[in-house]
Amino acid sequence: MKAIRFNATIPRYALGQALGKLSPGLLWSGLSCTFVSDEPVPPLPAGDWVNIRTRYGGICGSDLNTIHLHNSPYYSPLTSFPFTFGHENVGTIAAVGPEAGDWQVGQRVIVEPLLWCKPRGFDDLCHYCASGLINQCERFTGGDLPPGLFIGGCQATGGSWSRHFVAHTSQLYAVPNTVSDENALMVEPFACGLHAALLSYPADDETVLVLGAGTIGLCTLAALRLLGSQAHILVLARYPFQAAAARRLGASEVITSGRGADHLAAIAQRTGASLAQPMLGKRLVLGGVDRTFECVGSDSALDDSLRLTRSGGQVMLV
Repeated sequence: MKAIRFNATIPRYALGQALGKLSPGLLWSGLSCTFVSDEPVPPLPAGDWVNIRTRYGGICGSDLNTIHLHNSPYYSPLTSFPFTFGHENVGTIAAVGPEAGDWQVGQRVIVEPLLWCKPRGFDDLCHYCASGLINQCERFTGGDLPPGLFIGGCQATGGSWSRHFVAHTSQLYAVPNTVSDENALMVEPFACGLHAALLSYPADDETVLVLGAGTIGLCTLAALRLLGSQAHILVLARYPFQAAAARRLGASEVITSGRGADHLAAIAQRTGASLAQPMLGKRLVLGGVDRTFECVGSDSALDDSLRLTRSGGQVMLV
């Protein structure tokens, strides 16, 4: 089967960094770390695993950063190479192991991609997994699987950027017939926004900034409104289509960022804050929003989030 793969050997990584500066297209030419290849269907690691036939595989911003070699090699010990891309998914069960319980061939499912203690074969869960905080698992490199934070970053599991991948039964969620494939595919990114909204739910009299109007920013905005928040929500958007989507999802105001836009001044004006110019560097914001949901994941976005949030406010990294 065809699969979009990533193999970060030192020669490939170095060559990709050089070629990417000449032309971004060379990053997926096969000379860099990303390539297309014919791969066998991955075997089931144990009897309580299933094979999933991909219906849709989502494209996450983290996937794009990996292809463009923007991610730090810091995470390489938590990854096994080569791996097949794709952690956002919706699929159909194509085969089941002998210990798969009630899961059946033909069921439509989404897969929670984290490879925490249970998929790795540990019966004695680590402290975090036992508490339900599987995203903080301490065993992403141990157990019955090679290193990997999630499906789509582990050599043994495959990923949704291929026709088939494998998943542990603890990762499966049945998709109701009333939910389309397209909407089911959005569950994983929406869960990121919902989690952030639940952890940092604003009071109705607060002014909130959602910094970034990509998929995660829009999902965070949607989650806040679906949970009933009446806060005044500012959304920082780069592109007109993002601004239009933010308005549809309940943004109180949309502020434009990017070339020629002064979003620091715009947000300061809307919050009654003042700006101060130091001898060197970016302006200080004296005042600002009550809380910020940082939904971009870049150094500059984090800098802006801290700068635009008032003293004693809260910044949530989504």
